[in-house]
Parts: sequence; C-alpha cells; structure tokens
Amino acid sequence: MSQGKLTPDTMMSASRLPGLLEVSKYSTPNDELLLSCNALDGVLPEHLEIEAADWGNRFENYILQQSVQRLGLDDAILEHPQPYFHNEWPLCTSLDGTADGRGRVMVTDADAGIFVMGADQIVLEGWGCVEAKLTGQDPEEAPPLWRGPIQLQGQMAIMNSKWGAVCTLYRGTKLRIFLFERHDATQSAIQAAVSDFQSRLDHYKATGDVKYYDALNSSDANRKYPTAGGKEISLAPSAEELCQKILEFKEEIKGKQEVINFYETSLKEDLRDASRAVGSRYLVSWPMRHYKAQPERLVPAKDATVIRQNTLTIKEKKQ
Repeated sequence: MSQGKLTPDTMMSASRLPGLLEVSKYSTPNDELLLSCNALDGVLPEHLEIEAADWGNRFENYILQQSVQRLGLDDAILEHPQPYFHNEWPLCTSLDGTADGRGRVMVTDADAGIFVMGADQIVLEGWGCVEAKLTGQDPEEAPPLWRGPIQLQGQMAIMNSKWGAVCTLYRGTKLRIFLFERHDATQSAIQAAVSDFQSRLDHYKATGDVKYYDALNSSDANRKYPTAGGKEISLAPSAEELCQKILEFKEEIKGKQEVINFYETSLKEDLRDASRAVGSRYLVSWPMRHYKAQPERLVPAKDATVIRQNTLTIKEKKQ
C-alpha cells in the first residue's frame, strides 16, 4: 500500500507538475505557488478525504505487480519509502516503483493492454520509473497529460531514467500500461518551469510578497486578488471593450435560455404525465424525484465574514 506523501510541500514535486505546466484539471500555477508559500509559513494544506484517492493507494501495489509481470520484468522495486531529489533542479519526487528493463524491446500490444507512446517500439534500457494510477474513466489509448505523463517525465529526469511506464487501472477491470521514452522537450519545459517557480519562492522567503502568475481563468483571478480596497480606478479603453463583449454574450446566453425554456415547455406538454418518451434518436426522461424526510434543524450561528465577490457586476452607464 502507498506510503503516503513523502515529498515536502516547500518545493515543487513531480506530482504537482501538471498544475505548474497548466495542464491540470485540478490546480493552476498560482494554486501550486500558494501551497508552497503556505508550507514555508508552516501552514499545512487542508486534508480532504477523497475515496478515489484512497482506493488508488490501496490498489497501487497490485497494479504495479501486475504491470511488471505483464511487461516480463522480474527485477522490480515496488517500495520506495523515501523521496528523491534532482541533483540540479529544485524538483523532488516520490516513486511508486522502479524496474530494470534489461534492454527488452516492446511494441504496442493492445490485447495485452500495452501501448508504446509516440513511437513504434521502445527499448527498456536500464532502470525505469513505474507509476500506478486508478481511474473511473473508460479505457483510453493514451492517458491525458495530467494523469501520469508529465509527472513521469519529472520522475525520469530526477532518476536519470531512459524510459517509464504509467500503469492505469480503468474502472477496476481494465489494466493498461503506457510506455514512454525520455522526452527532452518536455523535460526542458519542466526545468524552466521549476526554476522559475523556485525563484518566486525565494522572492517570497526574502520579502513576504507573492509573485503571482498570470491568472488562467476567472476563479484563478479570485484567488490571486482575494481582497478589494475602497479605491476607484479609471477603466482602460481595452477594458471597456471587454465589458461590452461580456454584456453581449450574457444577452446571447439569456436569449438562448429563453428559447430552450420554450422548447422544454413544448416537450413537457407532449410527455404530459409520462415519465419517459422514446424516439428513433432520443430518449427523454421526466421522472419523479424522491426526497427523504429530514428532521428539523437549527442553523448554528456564524461569525461575520467578508470575502470578495466571485463575479463581476457590469452595468452600462446611462449617457
């Protein structure tokens, strides 16, 4: 079973690289930066009980065992109780497993669930990094960058490995092994990103000031600018254009929603008291929804809080 987190949050680790390189579904560069800045201040991240992650940890060793067996590798280390650090870059990692490829030449074998990424074949030369993943997604012929490949390239850079494997168990029933060679362009991008990340951490340690990245989306901007003072600024002409676009698109969405509501009303008139309707192309459901009885609850008192509004309020000025 997984040893739990081994790497320090005070620096970048391979598992956090997808967020830093802007390919993660779950975090942005600013999220990763704030996590490490907080860690430097001794503030631990909130621990979330995520069932999927718990099952991933429980199945990790079994996924690794089956993967190295399927690859025909009998010399593997599937327990790494310590973190590893790059000898030049500010990057660390924990490892699920490593295996000696002994020069085996592998090609894609879909029936065996083995897929060589980006090449017709791969030579498993020397020791490679083996990363276990578990997902409820349908089986894929290539994993998304955020579920293993970027992390693996970081691990391979630290361990100076020429190959690595992302071993993913899909829906608990289908194991697929994705084999990767060292990708120099990706590792160069990782080197540049972690060096810049560390420079921002060094700046924070020296000044207490966070050098944020450009916001990736509206929610990221909320985290970057969590408070507002009482001052007022002049709106730049370029920002005026943004306001116009936002209002135009909101009107467009409103118009589309009105059309959807009209069509849904007509469709409900067709269904009447039926819970389902089946056509040649579509299945429409309009069932009853059942709610369990709930006891009366008293809402506990809450302290007054002040947070910044998530959305912008834009109004056109009267001329």
